[in-house]
Amino acid sequence: MGSATIEMHGVRRLYEQADLVDLIALDDIDLTIEPGTFVSIIGPSGCGKSTLLRLISGQESADAGRITVCGLTPKEAAEAKAFGFVPQSPALLPWLSVLGNVTLPHKVNRRSDRGRPDLEALLREVGLGESLHKLPAELSGGMKQRTAIVRAFGLRPDVLLLDEPFGALDEFTREALQEQLLELWEQTRATVVFVTHSISEAVRLSDKVVVMAPRPGRITDVIDIDLPRPRHQEIITSPEFHAYELKLRDSLRDAFSHGEVAS
Repeated sequence: MGSATIEMHGVRRLYEQADLVDLIALDDIDLTIEPGTFVSIIGPSGCGKSTLLRLISGQESADAGRITVCGLTPKEAAEAKAFGFVPQSPALLPWLSVLGNVTLPHKVNRRSDRGRPDLEALLREVGLGESLHKLPAELSGGMKQRTAIVRAFGLRPDVLLLDEPFGALDEFTREALQEQLLELWEQTRATVVFVTHSISEAVRLSDKVVVMAPRPGRITDVIDIDLPRPRHQEIITSPEFHAYELKLRDSLRDAFSHGEVAS
C-alpha cells in the first residue's frame, strides 16, 4: 500500500431526478489530503459532505474528475482494506458483545501486512474495560460510539472516515470522545477525514478544515489550524483557539451566502 494521500481533481457528482433537472451534489472539487493528517469537512446542510466521503471510500463513483487514495482508485483502496469508517449511528450488531462487535470485522477483513492489535487494551483505554461483555442495548450512546471508534481503529486502516460520529451526543460526552479519538489517532497516524457541523470540534481536532458551500456543493476555503497538540483545556480556552473559531465562522457565513446566491 502506498502513502495514504487522498487526491481529488475536478471531481463532479450528479444525481439524476425523474422529470427534474439533475442535482449537482458536488462540482469542481480539488482537494489534497496529506498522509497522517486530520482533516475536517464543515459546511451547511446539503453541501455534499457525506457525498464526499462516499466518493473517497468508493461507495459511489464520480461523474467527472479523478480521485486517488493511497495511489489507487477508491474501489481498489477499498478492496485493499484501506478504510475504516465510523458513521453517525454506531451500527453495532445487537446480539454481539462490545468485544464481539470490535473483533468481528478484524476476523472478516484480515490485513496480512499488519499484526492484530490488542483490541481489549484499546477498549480499556477508552473506558470500556468494565463493559467488554455487555450487549449494545446495555450501553449509553457515548459507550456505543466508543465501541464503533475502536472497531474502526482495530483494522488499522490507512484512511479513517468519520461522518458526524458525535452529533447526537451531549457536550460533555462529545468532548470526552474527541479527546479519546485524538489519543487513538496519535498512536496510529491514519489519514483522517472527519465530517462535522461543529466549529469548535473542527478547530480542536484538525490540522486543516475544509469549508464547503451548497448548491452546488463545492469547496470555498481551506483553513490550516496551527495550534499545538495535545489540545487540552488550556488550548481550547486560549485566545488563539477562539480566533480560529471566529475565522471559521466567518468562512462558513461566506459559504452560506455563496450558496444562497447560487440557488
